[in-house]
This record gives sequence, C-alpha cells and structure tokens, in this order.
Amino acid sequence: MNDPMILAARLDDLAKLASTATTDFEKAAVYAATRSIVAQFEETEEQLDGYLLEKLTTSALHINAAVGYDIDNGHDRSHHVSAALGQISTLKSLLSKGE
Repeated sequence: MNDPMILAARLDDLAKLASTATTDFEKAAVYAATRSIVAQFEETEEQLDGYLLEKLTTSALHINAAVGYDIDNGHDRSHHVSAALGQISTLKSLLSKGE
C-alpha cells in the first residue's frame, strides 16, 4: 500500500472535489478514485484498527453519496461533503498517532 497519510490526503481532496463535480464523468472519477483508495486500505485490513476502518468506510460512503453513487438518506451534497471531511480528519489523526 502507498503511504496511508498520502492516501488520506487524496481522500480529503476527493471529498472537496465531490462538492464541485457536475458532469457524469467527474462524478464517476471521484467515485472510482475513492473506491481505489478504500481498496488499498482494505488490502492491509488485518493491520488496521477497526475504528480507523470505520472512519475510512464512512468517509467513502459520504463521498459516494455526494456524487450520486450511494444512497443519500435525504441529505444534500453539502451535508455529505461536510460529513466526509469530518471523518477524514479523524482518519488522518488516527493515522498520525500510529506512525
């Protein structure tokens, strides 16, 4: 796996991009990149804390919902982006403690 902090930073970038993605291509690109990052983390799942994995999964769910690739539960895009950024902030904090 690539450096987890770099991947978390890219996840943060993707959450921000999700707020401005308008075309189907942009939305699909955000979704695909998010899935790729999650998959890289999941490859080392046995080495990761369950709480960290929860933050990763929840942030991805919110990013995907923001671009229309997951259920939105009645929340708008800005709610999902904000929630994703909060989860990613916690994820980064957990990763920095583990270094």
